[in-house]
Amino acid sequence: MDMNESQLYEFLGKYGIRTPKTTSVGLDSKISFDKFPAVIKIQSPKVVHKSDVGGVVLNLRSNEDLERGRKEIIENLKKHNITLDSKDGFIITEMIDGEELYIGCVEDNTFGHVILFGKGGIYLELYKDVCYVVSDATEEEIVRALNTTKIAKLFEGFRGSSHTLKEAVSFIQSVQKMLKENEDILELDLNPLKLTKDGLVAVDARIKRGTKTYHEDMKRENRPNFLDNKNVAIIGASTEPDKAGYAVAKNALNFTGNLYYVNAKGGKLFGHTLYKSVDEIPCDNIDTAAIAIPAKFVIPTVQQLIKKGLKNLVVITAGFKESGHAAEEEELARLIEKHNINAIGPNCLGFYSSETHLNLTFGTDHVKPGYISFMSQSGAVLAAQMDRAYELGIGFSHLVSVGNAMDLRTAEFIPMFNSAPECKAISVYVEGVNRGRSLCNAIRACKKPVYLFKSAKSAASAKAAFSHTGNLSGNYAMFEGVMKSLGVNVVDNLDALILAPMFHNDKKIAIITNAGGPGTVLTDGIASRGRELFELSEDDKKKLDAILPSVWPRSNPIDIIGDALKDRYEKTLKIVDEFEGLDLIYMIISPQDMTDPLGTVEILVENKFKHKVVPILMGGSTMEEARKYCLKNKILYFDNIVDARDTLC
Repeated sequence: MDMNESQLYEFLGKYGIRTPKTTSVGLDSKISFDKFPAVIKIQSPKVVHKSDVGGVVLNLRSNEDLERGRKEIIENLKKHNITLDSKDGFIITEMIDGEELYIGCVEDNTFGHVILFGKGGIYLELYKDVCYVVSDATEEEIVRALNTTKIAKLFEGFRGSSHTLKEAVSFIQSVQKMLKENEDILELDLNPLKLTKDGLVAVDARIKRGTKTYHEDMKRENRPNFLDNKNVAIIGASTEPDKAGYAVAKNALNFTGNLYYVNAKGGKLFGHTLYKSVDEIPCDNIDTAAIAIPAKFVIPTVQQLIKKGLKNLVVITAGFKESGHAAEEEELARLIEKHNINAIGPNCLGFYSSETHLNLTFGTDHVKPGYISFMSQSGAVLAAQMDRAYELGIGFSHLVSVGNAMDLRTAEFIPMFNSAPECKAISVYVEGVNRGRSLCNAIRACKKPVYLFKSAKSAASAKAAFSHTGNLSGNYAMFEGVMKSLGVNVVDNLDALILAPMFHNDKKIAIITNAGGPGTVLTDGIASRGRELFELSEDDKKKLDAILPSVWPRSNPIDIIGDALKDRYEKTLKIVDEFEGLDLIYMIISPQDMTDPLGTVEILVENKFKHKVVPILMGGSTMEEARKYCLKNKILYFDNIVDARDTLC
């Protein structure tokens, strides 16, 4: 049963939440109140948003004013076709002055209880200056979330304010305690929440109770180690080059363990015997099997593999939930759970691990070992980023395409990669998340930086995500807010998933440019990402004075003037590369009449620099040869300032 405002004030008091002095009156009962100025408000289940229907009268100075206010509200409600009866009444409260804030809670399909805090009042939806935390968020997460809002400055001495962020944190923690002890709360709305000189006071409140609908899936314990692979079988290894089974068999050839191919036709493939059935495999301890056969044969094949001690399963085969065959996928899921088997897929690109050179994907076989663990719900996105990474000379420690995610999901892989020494950063592409609390717990325990891109931001794309992977997606603003509270680097484009980890520790940046405007734009982009320009010392400036035109601005960005040729870029780079405390050098090349883009990027092959130097090749056909040279020599470059900025999370 929902509480009216009077009952709710009493309820809030149990959790240390301050409310104004209050009294309730009926439609005709005498009004007697002694705390002015006062506010009178309608108290009725027929009215949800009081201000929208004239259900609030403010700044009343006497009991006579309160009587007039009650009549005014009744007339206002009649205009909105709301007729009151004996079950309805009014609440009178002292009027509280202060900045209008807001705190609320909803039960979300992805995360369960999520708390919202931000700018309040009637313009809440307009301002949208709100942060999000899950109801079990740590103090660190709450602080991180609050700092994403503009109103956080109210707790940091804004215009002489004596308030501290701890006040907001403590208030949110009071709401957390309330939600923990009252799981049937479906919605909570304290708006406005007034920030007074004495602290936070809830001056309007609404609560909705009901049956809890969010339930986290049970976590399966004592799973086998997915990353421990010595014996691997590929079921459906094909001799036909246009088949996925052919690509997987070919990509797996560099595996350092024992590799077994199965194809009902028998024969040979890449020098390996093609066993006609799983039973023929001369190994009774299969660690991992990749399956690329028609969907109707998958379950019988898994049953055969179980007899071979199967621990891990990669189901590349499509034709399950995403195609309307959910029952078959559920049957497969029950089978792997019964026998405690790890599984990714169905409908996935596969899996890669650099430690044993195990490439069980049908993407490119040009995968360079590196330090990024990349997980994706979309096989196409993963394949594209694998290709892009190879083009740029970027490597991976692990690659996972979870596909329909009937078993293992991002929440299970993050702890695996967190404990893998070869992994230094984790990148995730998601479309929808079902086990939000598990994901939060995994990220919370992770000691390595996490980068995330989420699609399905709109209603239309959410529908597309369902048909593509069989997953539902939730509200994007809430998802993004919760991820940021956890310290996740939420990126704006797909390339940032493989590029941003390269720039994670680059805080002090130098810009070398042949044009002032682009340097200024990049400076703004760097500042917007919380990074800083390297500050030139007088000694640094003197060294640059010796090789630059006298009109250079003697500051960073280091404008080497529009007539700069290869030699001036090279001399400048060599000097800047010696600066202590520098992390990254951007080299902007804009198309002036005398600019030599190709010769300028050749500097990066002809010289060895201590610092990372990244060219930004602004322009069109003038830069084409330089771009081709960078690609050929695996030199990371950007076509524009926006892409360079967006890698700085």
